[in-house]
Amino acid sequence: MRPSRQRPLTVLLDATEKCNLKCTMCYFSATDRLRWEPFDRELSPDGMMPLEVFEKIAADLFPRAWRVALACAAEPLIHPRFIEMVGIAGRYRVPDLWFPTNLLALTEKKAQAIVDAEVTTVGVSIDGTRQETYEAIRIGGKWARLMKVLDLFNQTREERRAKTGLRIIFTWMKTNRGDLLQLPEFAERHGANEIDVRFVVPTAGVDVSDEVLDGEDPSRLRDELGTAAEDAVRRGLRLSSYPEYDSAEEMSGPLARLRRQWFRRRAGLDRWEYTHYRMRERLKGCVWPGDFYVVRPNGAVSPCIFWNQEPIGYYPDDSFAELSQGPRLTAILDGLRSGRPVGTCQSCSQRKNALYVRLKRLVGRGDSGDLAEARGSGSGSSDLVQL
Repeated sequence: MRPSRQRPLTVLLDATEKCNLKCTMCYFSATDRLRWEPFDRELSPDGMMPLEVFEKIAADLFPRAWRVALACAAEPLIHPRFIEMVGIAGRYRVPDLWFPTNLLALTEKKAQAIVDAEVTTVGVSIDGTRQETYEAIRIGGKWARLMKVLDLFNQTREERRAKTGLRIIFTWMKTNRGDLLQLPEFAERHGANEIDVRFVVPTAGVDVSDEVLDGEDPSRLRDELGTAAEDAVRRGLRLSSYPEYDSAEEMSGPLARLRRQWFRRRAGLDRWEYTHYRMRERLKGCVWPGDFYVVRPNGAVSPCIFWNQEPIGYYPDDSFAELSQGPRLTAILDGLRSGRPVGTCQSCSQRKNALYVRLKRLVGRGDSGDLAEARGSGSGSSDLVQL
């Protein structure tokens, strides 16, 4: 799957401002409700996007999108109209329709709606392969409930012969340090076809200083990451995203680089879409504005998940034509092309890469680094959706 002229867009959408958990590394550990600019704008008093607004967004954006994430920063399954929403999304046959979730609010009807809508992938954030670590990190979650809903989801997929894939999302930190090596076996046993591993990073308003791994022995981190990755690929699991773990010394020779390239291809890490992104960055200065539309529960539309100033428009007030050709997005794109960025772009240093680029340097050089610069995009849970 890749962008095309007919479907060039990626859409990231949150239909709710809430979550049913308070994970230790997540912004929801410090708040019951996420709010986005402008803070005085809301479409409903409970923070749930009205169904008719979702319908307008879907009709406007989904036919133009090759990838749609039905969640970005909050928990989609708790929306009271989730079944209807996923059914609406399914009508547009988006090539890559997916969402991240903790899955705990899954019911039989929701599971059926997901597979009937032909959702491509459900990404389940677990952060632990054992009850002790799972419940220590995902506050409010119960291991027994997780096992039950995973079984329900797999049973529904099997009964309906669904193609919907299962991705296990794992945020690596000190509490679950030892669980990483068990992750491939856990994922295979529970019917997953992909894993997504990321480091925990500092999150605004949340103290994760006791969890970050930047003070650990880099060689041991590399060994653990490499062992888990190789085990996953042996089991036939795809690595939808994964930290780099090869040191400069290990990649010094052409044969080593060739082997690494072959492994990345087998693992699914080298994908055409990344070449597309690099081409777009060279042409526009950044891949996000113009190709990505981020829609928040209050209807605010931003050009990327890092934009923290005035939105480029609002649903249901504006149309796609007004958003894509409006003065705000035009000014952002012109600023990037000319090398004179405006708004958030003035201080943004491609923070979406901070998780991997900075930690690649950390793990590769043995440098403790300063992960504080990697803040801004969340804790490595649902806000960091796969691009």
